[in-house]
Amino acid sequence: MNKFKVNIQGMTCTGCEKCIETALENIGAKNIYASFHRGEVMFELPNEMEIESAKKAIDKTNYQPGKIEEVPLQEKMALNNSEDYDLLIIGSGSAAFSTAIKASENNAKVAMIERGVVGGTCVNIGCVPSKTMLRAGEMNGRAQNNPFNGLQTNAGAPDLAKLTEQKDELVSEMRQ
Repeated sequence: MNKFKVNIQGMTCTGCEKCIETALENIGAKNIYASFHRGEVMFELPNEMEIESAKKAIDKTNYQPGKIEEVPLQEKMALNNSEDYDLLIIGSGSAAFSTAIKASENNAKVAMIERGVVGGTCVNIGCVPSKTMLRAGEMNGRAQNNPFNGLQTNAGAPDLAKLTEQKDELVSEMRQ
């Protein structure tokens, strides 16, 4: 096997990474690691396969392959070495995201480390889910206790399963 690192123009998200990885898998590449943050992909090709086949596969994804570098076999295939970053943020709550965005706007390479689910307390178990459920309860309470004689409202018993599902969808969306 031969290892290669290829600079890629045009990747903007993890979906882009997956597109590149799939294209390379389809031609028989192995141990593929794409990073849209770094704008590169690393992979292994069988000895009999030319790098041009990988370049053509990347071209077909509408991303632009750039500089191609052969990587020694004994070199560790890691895209995210700590020395590659200007700022390392521990946690992924609102303050972490705000910091990461501001640092990125100033061309810093930023990494975030999260021990659990991305989003921190506010998104996952604090503000977002609790305020969503509180707002639903408030709306139901107002419908049941309408102070206006000429306005007809009604509210049945809440469907907690549906409310919880909607809250979970909102939390999931915010994590993304």
